[in-house]
Amino acid sequence: MTGPAALLSRGELTRTKGRFGAVVGALALIVFLVLVLGALADGLFYGATGAVRSTNATAYAFSADAEGSLIRSRLEQSDVAALAAAPGVEAAGPVGVLLTGGTGPEGDVDLAIFGLDVGGPGTPTTLVQGRLPTSGEVGVAAVDTRLQDDGIDLGSRLSVGDVSVEVVGFVADSAYQLQPSVWTSVEDWRSMRDAVRPELRGQPTAINAVALVTSAGADLSAIAAALPGSAVLTAEAVGLAIPGVEQQASTLNSIIYTTVAVAALVVALFFALLVLEKRELFAALKALGSSTWALGRAVLIQALIASILGVIIGAIIARLFGLIIPATVPTLFRTDTLIQIAVFTIVAGIVGAAFSLRRLARIDPATAIGGTL
Repeated sequence: MTGPAALLSRGELTRTKGRFGAVVGALALIVFLVLVLGALADGLFYGATGAVRSTNATAYAFSADAEGSLIRSRLEQSDVAALAAAPGVEAAGPVGVLLTGGTGPEGDVDLAIFGLDVGGPGTPTTLVQGRLPTSGEVGVAAVDTRLQDDGIDLGSRLSVGDVSVEVVGFVADSAYQLQPSVWTSVEDWRSMRDAVRPELRGQPTAINAVALVTSAGADLSAIAAALPGSAVLTAEAVGLAIPGVEQQASTLNSIIYTTVAVAALVVALFFALLVLEKRELFAALKALGSSTWALGRAVLIQALIASILGVIIGAIIARLFGLIIPATVPTLFRTDTLIQIAVFTIVAGIVGAAFSLRRLARIDPATAIGGTL
């Protein structure tokens, strides 16, 4: 952009450092807040759903009254065969789940025990170190990488009641309801369950659910019909059915969207005041031949610069803040979330500035020689 209008985008920023810095600072604080909220939303979601997202299962079968909850569901191990024969099912395997406390090398730990036929449906796909237990192998387990913070390493032993397993591998992103997971055989899971829930010892063939690998386009209702009294949900739906997950995501996302809208309002107010204060300058530039479009483009460029600087500063502060957040707070700073929030903020800033263009278009060049607006 050349000509008199270029003064706005090249010189105005340096002449009004204080005001421009104020709007950049306000945007940076908004971006910081949004990024922290986004990290909290991601931390809660990924920490609650990893055990159903990061496996090879595409769907899960439950008892009909469980409402998609792995914990509340009760099936029989013999139900696996009935579901395996259903149309659209490529493989089926038992799943047992137990939320409990255990003991590691450094003391007590919270655990989500998953018992399954490792290698079959429901097996984690995010192995990062060591190995998974083999089919039928007992006394060993792969565990979530979060347990490394509790002093657990390959070869360590984890105990639940009087039952212990040796850690032979680590899997990432596999927590369940914010508790690190332990992946072992159905036999070991059942022994652990009986150790801490003695009232269930009379259920030697009970499982919680059946993990399924389904073909593309499989009819889940037809699969459920193969086992009366059951319901089948996709793995994604199972994650959302975990108590609180969908509600937390909805609430935090609403706050994030509202905060981004506030960013647009801040920019709109700033540039509306700028146009009002500089109306004589804009009138003079129009009198010298600058078009409304050229002046409007200069205003939008300033908004773009302010938004980008706000995003950069806010992102840096948020990442630094992330370094001091206690490990007990479930936050996860993801690059994808940063990019999305950055794009939304920049667009919101430009849209906010665009509201000032109508007032800019109404400025009469006669104002420069003593006329009225």
